[in-house]
Amino acid sequence: MTGTRDLPTGQQVRAEYRKWLLLKRRESRQADNHLPPEIVDKIAGDLDGLMHIDKITAPLQVKIPIWPDRPPVSEFKNVLYLDWRPVTIPEGEYQNFQQEDIAGPPDVPDDQFPLGREIPLRVFENYEGKFEFRYRVQAWNAPTQTSSDPAPVTIDRTGPLGPPPSFVPLAVIAQDGPLITTELLEQHSGLRCEIPDFTEDKKESVVLALALLTEIPEDFPEAGDLAFVGLLPADRNIVIPKDKVIALGSRKQYLAYVLFDKAGNRSDMSLPTTLQVALGALPADLKAPEVPLAADSLIDRADGATPTQVRINEYTNWTRDDGIVVKWGTDIARTAVGTHLPFPLLITVPWTHMRAEYDFDAGGAQSTEVDYIVLRGDHPLSSPGKIDVDVDLDIPGPDNPDPEPTNPALGLVRFESSSGSATELIMADVGKPATGHIKLPQTLLDVLETDDKLTLYWNGEPVTSSPYLITGSEVADVEIPFEIPWADIEKTPVMDDLPMHYTLTRDGFVNPQESQRTHIDVVVEVVDLPETTFPDREGTYPLNCNALIEKNGKWGIRVHIPPSNYLKEGETVTATWQTYDKDGTTPIPDTFLSEDITVDPQQESNGIDWFIEYETYLKPTYDADQYGWGETSYSMSVRGTTVSSEPERVMIAVFEGAGQHCTIPRPIP
Repeated sequence: MTGTRDLPTGQQVRAEYRKWLLLKRRESRQADNHLPPEIVDKIAGDLDGLMHIDKITAPLQVKIPIWPDRPPVSEFKNVLYLDWRPVTIPEGEYQNFQQEDIAGPPDVPDDQFPLGREIPLRVFENYEGKFEFRYRVQAWNAPTQTSSDPAPVTIDRTGPLGPPPSFVPLAVIAQDGPLITTELLEQHSGLRCEIPDFTEDKKESVVLALALLTEIPEDFPEAGDLAFVGLLPADRNIVIPKDKVIALGSRKQYLAYVLFDKAGNRSDMSLPTTLQVALGALPADLKAPEVPLAADSLIDRADGATPTQVRINEYTNWTRDDGIVVKWGTDIARTAVGTHLPFPLLITVPWTHMRAEYDFDAGGAQSTEVDYIVLRGDHPLSSPGKIDVDVDLDIPGPDNPDPEPTNPALGLVRFESSSGSATELIMADVGKPATGHIKLPQTLLDVLETDDKLTLYWNGEPVTSSPYLITGSEVADVEIPFEIPWADIEKTPVMDDLPMHYTLTRDGFVNPQESQRTHIDVVVEVVDLPETTFPDREGTYPLNCNALIEKNGKWGIRVHIPPSNYLKEGETVTATWQTYDKDGTTPIPDTFLSEDITVDPQQESNGIDWFIEYETYLKPTYDADQYGWGETSYSMSVRGTTVSSEPERVMIAVFEGAGQHCTIPRPIP
């Protein structure tokens, strides 16, 4: 239609709108700077453009907003300059680190704004502090340049600092410490702590991580092990929940912390704070220590070998985990109550400790202080008072590192029997003495003194022959003989590995020294089994009708085998009986009896009653004549050899009235 024109397209409308918008901006800003750039990853809301430490190991991302007076077409270009200025440099001395041409539309349309750019790592990688970032734009149609308002950027690489010169955060102040009890924890619902002041620009944003530990940490623990993590209150006071303290128990506990600034930098770990935590009702009513073996007023080497113990009587409020430290001169290593229960506790004084506390140069009896403390955790509670114990560990002759009297430096006894054996006594030696020989090497003579006494021991007892007194004229390695009388030997007639040794004693010394043992085998026993007896016999009369007893429906007499050192449970005894006519030498036929009897416990104690039947073994003596004889004995194996008792004879006269056999059954008396 004439006089009309085409309506504008949407693209044209938008273009016109942008021109109008730019014009308005120009009008409003006139000679003012461009809009400031945007620092993409700065911490939100921070007016100084603080960057988190996770973002400063790579280029910083920025956005450049659209500026006015862009070229109308692509053939014309603006020049974009990127600048930075550390705040320590005067305001007019920005440093350029990048420039580029920015063409007009359509190559670079307006909708590509804001332009994404970056501040290279090389610009700030060695920098810490605040700097300003800006951009400049060179006009396309004139040599003029217009700068943007600056955007602040803060690079913080240092965490919160303690006071100089170390700059390490100070230790936590435990407001209820250093002794922490259940009562205190209940009173404040936990452990009250104050974090000492420190140096940091943005204290209101500092995060505290506090650890409660059982050992002083070399490295700060993981977050899951912490007693507190959170924003540090302005007054720097916090309360650790009581359950966290109680969970670690009675012991030394340690507090340590680190601080994180707003940028995420961690401080050094603080100096540790030591707490003595003693939970529950504390030990009370402690008693003085006791040394049972000191009842004779002296602790000697034999006591040390027993061993010597300190007795701690029961106190109130004890727990199994309480520690005990015994003092014997100096402290012995801590031990737990639970390892020594029940009360009274008996705590051994190690020989190495006892020896270390004794002055061997001074010798003699020496007073030693004995005491103890009880530890709830690591909090000590003292006994009501120490005691003093006399200790004498001095010995004659060569040194002995062990408490036992056996001294390896003393030589072995050489044994010699009457028949020339060095290892045994046999039946050929019965009734004769033996000899023990002691050789003294020069190293031993060098530490012996005149009148030192050497005493020979046989099976733990001193021999009855005289000891030997050192004269000082002894010749090295020449043997000294000691007689072992038969009277000493016959006390132990049979024994495998019978021990021999000698002792060294000196007047005024309470600790005799003993040689190592020489062992020999002894078999010099003459076995004499006791003879049988007839318990139913009347006095010295023959076995007659009145001696008969009934057993299991049969009549007869008892032969008693007495108890002895050889009649032992489980042994087999062979008992024999033989009936003879009146001449005492002619056996009556069919009257020999032999029976094996296994000894039971009652027979070991009381002896054996062996039953001999009247009908078979006694009655035939009257058929042959009017009387006869019975002979009985028994045998057994003693150490592999069969030994028999001496035969025992008894007259048998079993008749009644005018030539009658015994009445069976016997009449009631």
